[in-house]
Amino acid sequence: MESKIRAIFFDAGNTLIYPRHEVLVEDLKSQGHSVAVEDFHAAERAGKARLDEWLWPQIRKGEVPRTVDQYYWTEYLAALMDRIRPPQEERGRLMLRVADGFRQITLWSRVMPDTPPYLDALRRRGYFMGVISNSIGTMEEQLARVDLARHFDTVLDSAVVGVEKPNPGIFQLALERARIAPNEAVFIGDTNATDMGGAQLSGLRGVLIDRVGAYPNATAPRITSLPDLDPILERLADSACQ
Repeated sequence: MESKIRAIFFDAGNTLIYPRHEVLVEDLKSQGHSVAVEDFHAAERAGKARLDEWLWPQIRKGEVPRTVDQYYWTEYLAALMDRIRPPQEERGRLMLRVADGFRQITLWSRVMPDTPPYLDALRRRGYFMGVISNSIGTMEEQLARVDLARHFDTVLDSAVVGVEKPNPGIFQLALERARIAPNEAVFIGDTNATDMGGAQLSGLRGVLIDRVGAYPNATAPRITSLPDLDPILERLADSACQ
């Protein structure tokens, strides 16, 4: 018999909140470069593929790098530059400019319309709700700014707690706060190796949210919007009753 799901944890970036790519597009256009939002989505797909290639072999061996986000962003920015093809002498400067844009936490202010009502529905069902995010120390503040923090019982920001996904330590902290066992929790995130790998190492059930089509062959359950989680939760509830 499977255990009943008592807690649902979420990644933040590209799961609960999304960057306003149009701001970065307009900035690059002002610099004289031809670019579209799809270029950023393509760079995301490429960066995630390269992260998987690098990180999954280490996770399978039980070896977790101290940090992973820098690797992803380096690959992401390189892929973006390959798309927009600036002059070689401009490439490094533009990579830094875009990176600085993403580091502005207020850029991450797009909330999908279905997110707040769905989080409300989960709260009404009695789940413990939490966020587990690799961030820069301001994620709880940003979630409050976009009126999402009120939905959550706890927010773990890697820069605050001192450990980064996929390290099981950050998941263990979340479980301790919820006072539950790993098999009583579901974690939803957008990065296969970092999020699903971390959940796997920690004994949580992982669900991959993939709005840009980065993981067509993922082995984890895959959704494209948060309400798509419902059938998965229903299957888990049915399993717990058998």
